[in-house]
Amino acid sequence: MREITQEVLDHIPDPIAKLVWEKQIDDGKARLITSHNEGTKCNAQTG
Repeated sequence: MREITQEVLDHIPDPIAKLVWEKQIDDGKARLITSHNEGTKCNAQTG
């Protein structure tokens, strides 16, 4: 699973790249790391 911090996500200059990351986070393929080191959208994938 790929990971990205909220700070990096907020500073991505390319709007398309930002949308791609947000889509991967929503789909559970990537995890968003907050400033408090708490991961979100960490769904276990089976199958």
